[in-house]
Amino acid sequence: MTDDNRRDVVAKINDHIKAVCGLYTRVARKLGLDRSFVSRVARGERKSPDVEAALIAEFKQAEAQNTAATEPAPSN
Repeated sequence: MTDDNRRDVVAKINDHIKAVCGLYTRVARKLGLDRSFVSRVARGERKSPDVEAALIAEFKQAEAQNTAATEPAPSN
């Protein structure tokens, strides 16, 4: 692996982490809840269909952004 390839991979990893990192906080803000409650729902310690749905939606959005960021650029 060349240095350029390695840098590209590390940059993609960083983008992925950024997208997922604030997931609980974003969900908590959208629903007007405490982040710790969202975290507990995610770990299965509490139940909330609304929080679960918001977590899934936010995760799918982050996943889609990461997929778009990691797809190779079209070549002409």
